[in-house]
Amino acid sequence: MLELHNVKKTFNKGTINEKKALQGLELTLQSEDFVTIIGGNGAGKSTMLNMIAGVYPIDSGKIEIDGVNISREPEYKRAKYIGRGF
Repeated sequence: MLELHNVKKTFNKGTINEKKALQGLELTLQSEDFVTIIGGNGAGKSTMLNMIAGVYPIDSGKIEIDGVNISREPEYKRAKYIGRGF
């Protein structure tokens, strides 16, 4: 199971280029779920996937896989839980 709890991400915080990418994202997926993420440019789709994979750190909130908090784990440690295809 993948769970995101109140996940937030802001790029360039405190600058004129500040961009709130995700604000309080909540998501729960069971292991047998099949999900398609759609949305316009800048909606946060890639940001969400990159935060789950550990490419971008989250500002606040929590990401769990099978009850294990991976929010602060580096990308290489998350690789045993996550596979991505483009």
